Amino acid sequence: MTETDRAKNRAGVPDYGVYGADDFKVKPHPSIPYAVIVTKGKAHGWGVTDEATEDQVVQCGTISSGTRYDLIADRRNWQPAAGGPSTLVAIPGSDVAEIPATRKVGPGVEDDQPLALVKWKAGLSAPEKIIDLRCWAGNGGVVAKEDLVRTYLTRIGTRLRIGSAEWQYTIGPNDIPVWIQTNLVPRAEFVSQNMDYPGDSQAWGPGTSLKLDEASSTPNPPFQAIQDGVKVMESGAYFFEAWLQGATGSPPDMTLALITANGGIVETSVKQGRAWSAYIVGSAYVSAGSDVRVSTSWRTSAWRAKCRMKITKAGLA
Repeated sequence: MTETDRAKNRAGVPDYGVYGADDFKVKPHPSIPYAVIVTKGKAHGWGVTDEATEDQVVQCGTISSGTRYDLIADRRNWQPAAGGPSTLVAIPGSDVAEIPATRKVGPGVEDDQPLALVKWKAGLSAPEKIIDLRCWAGNGGVVAKEDLVRTYLTRIGTRLRIGSAEWQYTIGPNDIPVWIQTNLVPRAEFVSQNMDYPGDSQAWGPGTSLKLDEASSTPNPPFQAIQDGVKVMESGAYFFEAWLQGATGSPPDMTLALITANGGIVETSVKQGRAWSAYIVGSAYVSAGSDVRVSTSWRTSAWRAKCRMKITKAGLA
């Protein structure tokens, strides 16, 4: 077994953390230009705990123009025969508040635990801003202060609380890992492009995929746009709404139908009315992977319209 094996296989133990509220906190240095203080305490990462018995000074580079974000990190090195020692480092970044790509990621070899991003501005020798990237691991999960922490805690299954938001890093559509905010009621709205209806019965948006309206949706909703409808990715009870938008031409007498292929069982809700006011609601327990579609039928001449569908999960994810 290698040091990398030992570091990575820890039976669900969080990758990183600090022990106390003020442990390894990054603060401006009161007198040394372009320097910060990392307060004493304990930090852990990949099975190794580091302890500083007194505050440490980390020196950053100067800046002549613009702004720059430096990552302050606890660098662990497993390569020496006896292991360590760990060091506190400043990793220069760009003018964007993000973890630099040059951060070392290599548990069991050499690895950087993010502690803070420090913003430097030309003409100032003290930090303009410090973004706290520490996290605290306890019995119920991991707690952090800043959303940027989600960019480095990226093991599938991670549960994280930031302020009032609770997050989980899980498997999304097409087996792509995604962050899901678990204490929001998932909702999403989808919209079709303008479709021409030539005067006989057709499905909503035939041959086209719907588009997610992100402004009207929760982050990473458990729904996926598909041709003519929406795929529901999580089992549960859902409330549906569908309506026509921006219709032109003669308003036909029509039927608007909401069709759920729920685990192979087709369930349909129907609303009859004029196209200008056609609106339908429905609710159902939907199995994961089921499709929800809207179809229309009418008895008059050609017309054009956009359709929208709103889906809301009944209760928390």
